[in-house]
Amino acid sequence: MAGLLAARVLTAHFERVTLVERDPFPTEPVFRPGVPQSPHLHVLWTRGREIVEALLPGLEDTLRTAGAEEVRVPADVLWLTSAGWRERFDVTRLLTFSRPLLDWAVRNRLTGPPDGARKPIDILDGHRVTGLVPRGRDVAGVVLGDEGELHADLVVDATGRGSRAPEWLARLGHPAPPETRVDPLLGYASRCYAIPPGFAPGWKALYIQADPPATRRTGGLFPQEGGRWICSLSGAGRDYGPAEETAFLEFAKGLRSPVLYEAIRDAEPLTPIVAFRRTANHRRHYDRLPSWPRGFVVTGDAACAFNPIYGQGMSVAAVAALTLDRCLRDARPGFERRFQRGAARSAAGAWLVATGEDLRYRETVAAPVRLRTRAINAYVDEVVATANVDPLVCERLVHVLALMAAPTSLFAPAVLARVAANRVRRPAPIPMPTRPS
Repeated sequence: MAGLLAARVLTAHFERVTLVERDPFPTEPVFRPGVPQSPHLHVLWTRGREIVEALLPGLEDTLRTAGAEEVRVPADVLWLTSAGWRERFDVTRLLTFSRPLLDWAVRNRLTGPPDGARKPIDILDGHRVTGLVPRGRDVAGVVLGDEGELHADLVVDATGRGSRAPEWLARLGHPAPPETRVDPLLGYASRCYAIPPGFAPGWKALYIQADPPATRRTGGLFPQEGGRWICSLSGAGRDYGPAEETAFLEFAKGLRSPVLYEAIRDAEPLTPIVAFRRTANHRRHYDRLPSWPRGFVVTGDAACAFNPIYGQGMSVAAVAALTLDRCLRDARPGFERRFQRGAARSAAGAWLVATGEDLRYRETVAAPVRLRTRAINAYVDEVVATANVDPLVCERLVHVLALMAAPTSLFAPAVLARVAANRVRRPAPIPMPTRPS
């Protein structure tokens, strides 16, 4: 998604844009190896959805026509937070869809205007980039394996977690970037189910969160196109979501509430169970390098990858696309370094949310947890508890998750006052939901 959105931005600044992709692009919305996490639950949070729609007008209509569901958050979501069940306030809206459908819809928008007269972007799928074409210490294009060189005024690396940019930069004489890694040792397992006919429990989606460090398991059940659910089960600290049939259901039964298990136990499975374990938060600090080549930028997971459980990656990539557009509109030299710094700033809030939560697990592999992080997490615990019963605090918290507000907004005076009042006057817990009918 980072590459697709970057390509869309580049069409406004360059006469020719070429998208190089290792996989052949499918003509239908189906899985491809280049998006290994696509069989799992995905969320395009509000800010990301707004940006993508602005870059590709009409995309939402395409997704709705294809069967994407609208889910009000948290009004349509039965949401068990670490502090208990959340009341069903109406704060924001999501479209829920499969990742292959989203990628297919975006690619179709990019590769042909409505009149079909010409393609705005050249596609080189089935090709692998193996290096950069040097111009001194700068970049003049890419090497396409044994097929030769593709010269360009700007190369954008959106190759994801497996990016080889540090190695390529070293060949040009630039130092390797500092890196930060926070790994909760978390693994997913997911499958799709047919939504049972007549199923009407009063909610559209389920989200059962872990309560670290006491529990490590999380479960999500969200609607997708085709009248189906996507069920993703994850566990941190090597308590991985299992890919075996019986174990998958037993894992669901072991969540903090049985409601998800009760929803899927008699539902018809539509897909095999697929596992995914490459989930560490991994940040390459390109913004801190003392030198940077002209003609080259790194975006998306290639620069900053998040634990996917928080659903932030695509939205952060969308914000980075806007940052790239702003930097290109500024005609001064050195826009590449300005982009790396701007992209780092735009990812900082999501990084704080993801790593702050993952550092709650005892098994997380990371640098020692600072006292400041412990203090912030203690306060966030109070915010979550207050958001369960207070509509204003719920709105602020969801806006942070949806990248519509910075985490610092949770320290605004109005939020602080309501959190303090809730600590003094802690309400009775919300009753456990009844079994789905």
